[in-house]
Amino acid sequence: MGIAVFFPIFLIFAMFLGLAAKVLLAIWIYKDAEQRGMNAILWCLLMIFINVIIILVIYLIVRTKGEVMRKNLGLLISGIGVAVVNTFIIIIACIFLLFFVANDGGMHNMMNDYNYDYDNEYQYDMDNWEEF
Repeated sequence: MGIAVFFPIFLIFAMFLGLAAKVLLAIWIYKDAEQRGMNAILWCLLMIFINVIIILVIYLIVRTKGEVMRKNLGLLISGIGVAVVNTFIIIIACIFLLFFVANDGGMHNMMNDYNYDYDNEYQYDMDNWEEF
């Protein structure tokens, strides 16, 4: 079995990891924003519908100062960890895809068995020539 079989599995696995990272970080942002008196639903929706890393960085910069809830810190750490693992899986899947495309023995080898005379010097066997 080639990489063509495993590539969709990598992508499906990466999709579920990305979804898990979104959920973990959206829950953390909702709880943290609610504790700080910010619009928790808005930040949670931004986390769901926009890139996780971009919204997380923006949120950490603009959030109001206050005490960090230690009990929800695990959500943040696991969400970031899952996002990092997801990124590595996507990078590995893309490298495998590029390797497969470059070395698949596909289109560039299709003409190997076709004997085409590129120099236009056809050699005819006149003894076996048949007229129609």
